[in-house]
Amino acid sequence: MDEKRCTPSALHLIAYTGIRRGEALGLRWSDVDWDTPSITITQSVIRTQRLGITIEPTKTDRSRRRIDLDVDTISLLRQHKVEQLEHRLKLSQTYDRHDLVFPDALGGPLNPMALTRAFQTLARKEGVRETRLRSLQHFHASALFDQGENPMLVSRRLGHTSIKTTVDVYGHLFQGAQKEAAERFAKAMRQGG
Repeated sequence: MDEKRCTPSALHLIAYTGIRRGEALGLRWSDVDWDTPSITITQSVIRTQRLGITIEPTKTDRSRRRIDLDVDTISLLRQHKVEQLEHRLKLSQTYDRHDLVFPDALGGPLNPMALTRAFQTLARKEGVRETRLRSLQHFHASALFDQGENPMLVSRRLGHTSIKTTVDVYGHLFQGAQKEAAERFAKAMRQGG
């Protein structure tokens, strides 16, 4: 399976879970719980000048986490796995079995910059300029906040070290929330009193 075929599924997963680029690339099939459905983030693919492309454990306890998936995303992962298995069978002995969900064409860790470049190409094709892959994580968080989700839940999905980080980054999305909270409180008091 070439990187171009991995890209749409990887980008979907990032947008629908808020995980980081390296976390998506470090995801193993053994980290996918088909029954729950959920994924567990435990490692990340990184690229450094000194070591090249490597797989490392996530940096903090908070970044090691379980993330629930929607039915469309788990269905997409099932289809992706079928395509990957077909590709692996074609390559037979030359395929490196790292168990990665989004590997390079030979089964090894995908260069994170390859995913970034693919995202930028797709964004330009759609007429979106000056965007970063990280925007998908911000999109996920913003959409959750728009739906009224609890900041603690959003913080956990994103793998932030504390809820303070989440509120510092996304606090501007809460403007007007005080007015709504005051109205909800007053309504609760009228109904209870």
